[in-house]
Amino acid sequence: MSFEIEKLSSEFFELLCAKLLQAEGYIVQELEHRGRDIGIDLELRDQNNQKIAVEVKIFRRPRTSTRYLKDVASQLKRGADLIKADRMLLIISMVLPGHILKDIQSLGVEVKDSRWIRNALANSPDIENEFENLVMAQESIKSSLNQSVQVDQRARELIESLKKLDCGRAKWNDYENICIDILNYLFFPSFKVPKVQSRSEDGLDRRDAVYPIGNGHAFWDELKRDSHSRFAVAEFKNLCEAPTQKEVESIQQYLFVKAKRMFGILCCRHSPSQSALKAKRRAWIEFDKLIVILSDDDMIDMLNMKGGGEDPAEVIDSQLEEFWLELTP
Repeated sequence: MSFEIEKLSSEFFELLCAKLLQAEGYIVQELEHRGRDIGIDLELRDQNNQKIAVEVKIFRRPRTSTRYLKDVASQLKRGADLIKADRMLLIISMVLPGHILKDIQSLGVEVKDSRWIRNALANSPDIENEFENLVMAQESIKSSLNQSVQVDQRARELIESLKKLDCGRAKWNDYENICIDILNYLFFPSFKVPKVQSRSEDGLDRRDAVYPIGNGHAFWDELKRDSHSRFAVAEFKNLCEAPTQKEVESIQQYLFVKAKRMFGILCCRHSPSQSALKAKRRAWIEFDKLIVILSDDDMIDMLNMKGGGEDPAEVIDSQLEEFWLELTP
C-alpha cells in the first residue's frame, strides 16, 4: 500500500471502504435516514441479497482498550437489529489483536481490519492510485495550515512511564504519582486541581486523590447529575494481578453521599476480575455509588486520544454505557 490510511479523513475512509467492498462484488446501497440516525455508515447487499449493516472506524492512533471497541460493535448490533439487517460488518483502520478480534466476533459481528484493506487495495490498483492522490492533496492542505495530527510529547512521556513501571508493592508510590499526573493531563480543566490525601492501609502509606468536577463539559455535567456527585475520588492499586472485590470495596468506603462524593475511579494495572465487576454492580444497585475501573490499556487509550486532540472521556462513557446496558435487577 503506497499511502497511510490514517491520513484520510473519516469521510474519505468511509468512501474508500465502500469502493473496496464494491470491487469485491457487494452492492452498496443508499443508506436510509433511519440507518444514518443510529450511526450505521453503509448498507450492503451480498450475492444472496442479504442486507449487511456496516460500521466504519478510522483511528489516528492504535486503540488498545477492548471495552471501547466492544462498545462500537455493540452499537452496530443494536443498529442492525433496528433496520433488520441479516449480517453485521465492522471495518477498522488498524490491525486488531487476536483477543479483541475474538471479543467482537463473539457478538456476531464480522470484522475487516487494515490487513483486508491492504489486500483489497493490492487487487484494485486504480482505487489505490485514486486515494494516494487524495492523501497527497490532503497533506498539501494540512501543511499549508500547519495542522498535522500527532500525539503530543507529554502524552508520549506518560505512556512510556506507565509502560516501564513494574507492578507490585515496591513501586506503589511511583504508580500513584504517575496516575495522578495522567488524570491531571487527561481531564483538566474539567477536573480541577485534586486534593491528595494519605492513609495507612496494609502497612503501606497509600493515597487517594479527590477531584472537584467543573462545569461546562457535557459528559461530566451529565455524570455529576447521574451520580449526585460534585467530586471524583481516585484510588490507585499497583497490583500484578486483576483487581478483585477487595479493591472495589476499598474505594467504595470513601464514597459518601453527604460529602457529594459518589463517583470513584479505580486505577489498576489489569482489567477487573469477575468478583470486582460484581462488587462494582452491588455498589451501584445497593448504595448508589458509581465506580469505573481503568486498566493500563484504558489509560494508554485515553492518553493517545487526548494527545491527538480527541476527548478521552469517551472511554469512561463507553464503560458506563456498557455497565448500564447490562444491568439487571
